[in-house]
Amino acid sequence: MRQSLSLFLAIPFVGLLACSTSSDSTTPDENALPDLSVVADMSAPPDLSMTPDLLPARCELPYDVRAIDKVAAGAVSIMPSTTDPAIYLAEVDAVAGGSMKFSENPFVYLDLIERKKVEITDVQADQSKAWDIALKRWQIKINSGDSGPGGVTVSRVANKSLSEVTEAPTGTYNADTYFDKKCMFKFDPIGGIGTVLSDWYEYESGTSRLVPKKEVWVLKRRDGKGHIKVQLTSYYKGTTSANYSLTWSYLP
Repeated sequence: MRQSLSLFLAIPFVGLLACSTSSDSTTPDENALPDLSVVADMSAPPDLSMTPDLLPARCELPYDVRAIDKVAAGAVSIMPSTTDPAIYLAEVDAVAGGSMKFSENPFVYLDLIERKKVEITDVQADQSKAWDIALKRWQIKINSGDSGPGGVTVSRVANKSLSEVTEAPTGTYNADTYFDKKCMFKFDPIGGIGTVLSDWYEYESGTSRLVPKKEVWVLKRRDGKGHIKVQLTSYYKGTTSANYSLTWSYLP
């Protein structure tokens, strides 16, 4: 009887001892907790490539110059020069619905490398490397900085014609920058987007028509293969504004 009582008392004690040993263990099971097996390098910058929602938001354009989510209807005609096949001429209808409707219509986008109109919307152009220069009414933007990811920066050569510019300038090339670090927006003098080429024109005496300055824009190519020199020659077709004539050629 005494032996049976001793055995009865010993069983719960052994069970308590086993439970105590299991719960007091401080060694983690690395197989059960794989996330504890690697310590993150907190000094490294975060990899945002797989988490697009965490990428910095782009600044938002004011309503009157907002990005329009449709393709421009304006026609583009491009052809080689009859005097020099290395020079190309374009006529671009950037009327964009006229002076009362331009805020509802998109830019016309040009690929100066493949010499064609690019059929994309303003919304798509914001993320596209397929275009070089875009036109809408008096506004002109290039594919860099706040306008796009193409890296098409510009250096301006004053008082020269296209044929007189025979090599790319070695000085500063500028991108489109019309937002500051706080996303404050810069308008041009007549209410458009304040791009790097906003002051491309002068006012004709007596008529106030916009006349292109005598200058050549040298653009760094978005494909990294040299430069493109561009000159505006006209902003009117008859009496209708925003019908651009421009000419360009390639430089090393």
